[in-house]
Amino acid sequence: MQATFPMSLRQVLPLWRKIIRLYFSVVFGFSEVHKDLPSGKLMNDIAAQVGTSASLELRLPKHFAERFNRNFSEVTRSILKETEEPDFTRILASSFLVRALQCVVCLAYGSWGLLVGPLQFLVAPLSFTGSFIRLLTNGSDCLLHYMCSLCVAALLYTTGALSWLPTLTIDITFVVAFFSIDFALNCLVYYLSSELFGVQRLLLHVVYGSFNTKTYFLVVFGSLCGYSFNLGLMILTGLLTVVIKRYGLYQKTLRLCRWPCFVICFYVEHRIGHLPVVYQHAHKMHHYLHDTTAFDAHIYGSGMNEEFFWILAETLPCLLAPSLFFPYFLNLDTIHASLTNKPAHTRTKEGSGHCMDEDNFHADHHTLHRANYGSALGVLLDFYFNTMGTETKGARGLAYRRCEEKDEIVIRIERCEGPLAVPSNAPCSKDMEEVEEFHTVRSITEAELAAHRTLDDPGIWIALNGDVYDVTKFHRIHPGGSQIILQHAGKDATSVFASVGHSQKAKAMAAKRLIGHLKVAQD
Repeated sequence: MQATFPMSLRQVLPLWRKIIRLYFSVVFGFSEVHKDLPSGKLMNDIAAQVGTSASLELRLPKHFAERFNRNFSEVTRSILKETEEPDFTRILASSFLVRALQCVVCLAYGSWGLLVGPLQFLVAPLSFTGSFIRLLTNGSDCLLHYMCSLCVAALLYTTGALSWLPTLTIDITFVVAFFSIDFALNCLVYYLSSELFGVQRLLLHVVYGSFNTKTYFLVVFGSLCGYSFNLGLMILTGLLTVVIKRYGLYQKTLRLCRWPCFVICFYVEHRIGHLPVVYQHAHKMHHYLHDTTAFDAHIYGSGMNEEFFWILAETLPCLLAPSLFFPYFLNLDTIHASLTNKPAHTRTKEGSGHCMDEDNFHADHHTLHRANYGSALGVLLDFYFNTMGTETKGARGLAYRRCEEKDEIVIRIERCEGPLAVPSNAPCSKDMEEVEEFHTVRSITEAELAAHRTLDDPGIWIALNGDVYDVTKFHRIHPGGSQIILQHAGKDATSVFASVGHSQKAKAMAAKRLIGHLKVAQD
């Protein structure tokens, strides 16, 4: 059943509270796992130690992982119980209309267009929490940028350099140059690093990905049209930011403030972004095409409806104090993050020497959906919480193995030569024709379902909402790749199906493979 559209405030407010409470109940607790995990020092130590020794074994307490996963499971059940499946197609179309309207108003009337942004919360109310938590993930980076900009501006003002250093103005020339360079870089990354997608499939990523990620900049440029800032301010602020991060002052400050590092914030935010219903309201816009290219990459990687507070963070400081600040995305450190995120959001072809993620750790997340939530720097978290893909081995030259003991989770990490990519995680080619399948419907026991989990005889079955489907042939042409099907073979995949969200076309494809109704064993 589809949910009512739009959702009522009576439905929305309890969900907002649940999501925010979930975030703050877990994000500050990672010191229970390891004292050096919240600061990110543990990940740095792992890379350094495994680089000088054959392997490393971590013994981490199990209780935090169990509590963390239990909290997410409880919120998932609560959301599915209290709400119905949202119509993602309608949310997507409505959200695109809101963003298009905001772009037009910003380009015509400047910063007045920012007032159009909150309309997205009418068509996708749960994007409010998504965009707020997205801000928190990199909010400390943004704060560092503006603090550095303030210090540099004060220095330039006292020395009189502000009066003679060149300036940069956000005008039509700047905008055309920005988008032209960005498009050229995306094309270059695709040519050098990406697996071939085929013309039609690639064009879809170019068009959809550009609207999903680049309208953010149209809103910012429109709001700041005519805004001029000192080029020396931009360069010196960027260099100061890099120095503060490179020499550990930033990390020490986060540790002093007890604020967790990016790797932790990103993992928690990402898990929340994939909660059912929450996902369809925001983050699914980043996953809509089941795979990823440089054209789908934002500064970090987000759906259009997760950008509201970041747009304000880019524009409001500049509007309030024009001589002191410039937009966060133009900080040299942020530009570097944006550039590296293009190859990091690419399904890397085998043997490519021009890549950031040769293991396709994050690209596989775009096909598995409910696995590999962490960044390539935070693979440890996926193995600790058991959210890695079933075939995922590791990333960035480190192979991970996980086993559980009574009270501990043991993770063994080894240096690995060569890529760790899993070819079966890639989505299928669109050139493959769908297989027509029709079956006689009957009653199927749980034991019979559990027996159907291999490609060989007897085949692959999955259960969805009390119905059983034979996907033995279909897994090869599943748009999201075969691995996500194989991962849930012989099981009830209802929660996964609901959290990912599927179109009516997808449900029609599933209906052709219906073979029976699941007979639940009675106690």
